Amino acid sequence: MKKLILLIVILLAVLLVAAVAIWGKQYYENRYVGTDYYAMVPLDFDVTPEMRYTMNGEEAGLGKVYELTAFNLQGEAKTVEVNIYDDRHTFPQPGEFLYISASKQLVVGWHITDEKDVPDEVLVLIKSL
Repeated sequence: MKKLILLIVILLAVLLVAAVAIWGKQYYENRYVGTDYYAMVPLDFDVTPEMRYTMNGEEAGLGKVYELTAFNLQGEAKTVEVNIYDDRHTFPQPGEFLYISASKQLVVGWHITDEKDVPDEVLVLIKSL
């Protein structure tokens, strides 16, 4: 009887570890594994930096939020929010193209790229906006 209880406990522990591992992998991939997207800063976009604030209401320095429509290589559109702070980056200007790595939940990374580096099928979609 004790062996059966021990076996059940071990089995439950293994199942619990497996469930946590699966959940952790899904969480990591949804949050930190990005897909390639491309976007263009709209020509009428105001790039004037604004004061950013922490969750406590304290000043965090100048920055800008770029809410852009980006496209992946399959032509799927996604609204992405790129947060830029003036002490880390130069602000992308209207008409400039961005390469964006975005997960399901957030922008993992980005950089300004040349129009010639944007795949043709994506460039058509961007310019149709």
